[in-house]
Amino acid sequence: MKVRLLPALLGNRRLYIYAQASNEVKRMKELNSISFYDNYEMYLKEHLHLLKKAETVILHQLVQAVVRERVIEWEWSKGKREIVLRPGTEETIRVPVGRMYLLGHIDIQGDILWVDRKQRSQIISEPADFLTAVYPPGSRNSYQSAFLKEIVNSVHNYALALMAVEKRVPALKAEAGKTNDVWSYVKMKKEADRAFSPLTFFEQWVIQGHTIHPCARTRLGLSPKEVFRYAPEWEGQPDVIPLAVHKEVYQRTSMDNRTLKSILFKEYPELEASFQLVLQNRGLDEDDYDIIPVHPWQFQHTVQTKYEEELKRGTIIPIEGSFIKMAALISFRTLAPLKDTQKHHIKTAVNIQMTSAVRTVSAASTKNGPTLSKLFQRIISNDANLASKLTMMSEAAGIHYEPKEFVPEEERHFLQKNVAAIIRENPERNLGVDEIAVPAAVLVADSPLTGKLISQEMMEVQPDGSPELFIRQYAEALLPGMLMLISKYGISMEAHLQNCVVIFRNGRPERVVLRDNGGIRILNERLDRFFESQPIDPSTNLLTDDHEELLAVFSHAVLHNHLGEIIVSLSRRLNLDEETLWAEVQAVIREFYDNLIEEKDYVKEAERDVSTLFTNHLKMKSLVRMRLSDQYTDNQYVTTPNPFVDQKGVHYP
Repeated sequence: MKVRLLPALLGNRRLYIYAQASNEVKRMKELNSISFYDNYEMYLKEHLHLLKKAETVILHQLVQAVVRERVIEWEWSKGKREIVLRPGTEETIRVPVGRMYLLGHIDIQGDILWVDRKQRSQIISEPADFLTAVYPPGSRNSYQSAFLKEIVNSVHNYALALMAVEKRVPALKAEAGKTNDVWSYVKMKKEADRAFSPLTFFEQWVIQGHTIHPCARTRLGLSPKEVFRYAPEWEGQPDVIPLAVHKEVYQRTSMDNRTLKSILFKEYPELEASFQLVLQNRGLDEDDYDIIPVHPWQFQHTVQTKYEEELKRGTIIPIEGSFIKMAALISFRTLAPLKDTQKHHIKTAVNIQMTSAVRTVSAASTKNGPTLSKLFQRIISNDANLASKLTMMSEAAGIHYEPKEFVPEEERHFLQKNVAAIIRENPERNLGVDEIAVPAAVLVADSPLTGKLISQEMMEVQPDGSPELFIRQYAEALLPGMLMLISKYGISMEAHLQNCVVIFRNGRPERVVLRDNGGIRILNERLDRFFESQPIDPSTNLLTDDHEELLAVFSHAVLHNHLGEIIVSLSRRLNLDEETLWAEVQAVIREFYDNLIEEKDYVKEAERDVSTLFTNHLKMKSLVRMRLSDQYTDNQYVTTPNPFVDQKGVHYP
């Protein structure tokens, strides 16, 4: 017997999402928006199947996260391939499982059922209903209620992303002609136009976003119109607004003598002319001002409302008529130059919540970025072995607003991080003619030309390509540099899929470029051997004296949220035994440590690290648990099976 038993959260979620869209259509019509926006209401009516697909995908992501992180207790049903979750004393949620993977991923096969004490059941088909079953309305705390809203928003925005695919694919296929895979397409485009950016192309085809977080498409604060205009999956091209900021109200850090202003002026001469003209017209000295690039959404919604006094006083001055045209990358707020692979990328601040955090740019990151980049530059320049496999996307300069007057601490932090920016080296700048930069996150995405995984297409480009060979090559490109940083220098990078750019040659992964210094950990006792004085400010949260923390960062970012996602995707799509793929990874790790031990200088560190990696359990960040406890800034981990140790005990009991 299946009846409506769960309390309604928002009535019918699809009607709620449709109502949101309809209201947005009315606003867009008032603004005389382009024809697609005018037809958006009709388009949505004709594509409700995309909402259903979005609900299913995010529901399965949510359930998987709850199971893997043990957010609530669960057990295997006796004699069935079914997980039984127990949100209360008398109710259960039953999840039919088709396949379980070595790191705890599950394939849900069939209806998820909520069952009460009288054995009455109801199908759970929407993530909001699942959360309602786990956290009934009367018992939710504020974090659980907030998370529920984030999940609904994620469904909404993922449906919009799926709409982007339906709109973009026909045009891409027409342009590609007889080209039958994206690798061949980007090679063709690059050969025809040296300014074409394969990296931007690939970044804008990452449709699902974060692979293990159910709020992968949460964008609280963005309307559908703004998604269409700015989001990478809609080929967003934001006009970055340069703000001239007086020296009394900014703090800046750089790798060398270059400022953010000097870099931008060299790359955009027209900006320098506009900057000089604006300040001359106000009778101001241009040497007293630097530039902070601001995302147009941030300027409209935050700068104009929260920095009114600064705008009036002229300590912040928009350089009107000199916008910088950029392309949105995976992270939305990080932008690449249009039709130019030489100019810098810009990381901007947007006061929008995406996944678990509001994506501003902290004052600490504007300082740490250039400081760490200088450190990495020094390390890599003195270590040819490391440099052959790994490079860093240097953060040349960072800058943030700093209030001159006394303001309460909370307000100070807000003002600092909402007008702030970091400028990064372009990873395509010095590539060889046969090299192509690919964001690692796109490897688990579907090709818009064939529907295959893009990693599968890359694999098939090689004459003797096989999943095992591809994973072996990928691990050889990714792991030695990461492990060298950990064991030799005591630096553990958060090198997950979104933070890595992989350089491919003829479909083969050759080396890795890391971006974003957030989330790293540094073990003093190892790094100090290479420097006479501590190069990192001890007041930052980057330093640790806990060896286990180095390996936890590596385990979560590289093994779970990078290699693990690629291996599971290939195993699922090609029906492979993932054990054979993990065996290739294990072989690369063991070979690296065998070689490092032979160097004699790092035997103790190597033996300790390899012992930790090949113990019974690995660690994975509890992203959903952290969000539900509002502790998403302090890492919490859960232990998971180790694919290098016990490959049998993680399957069905």
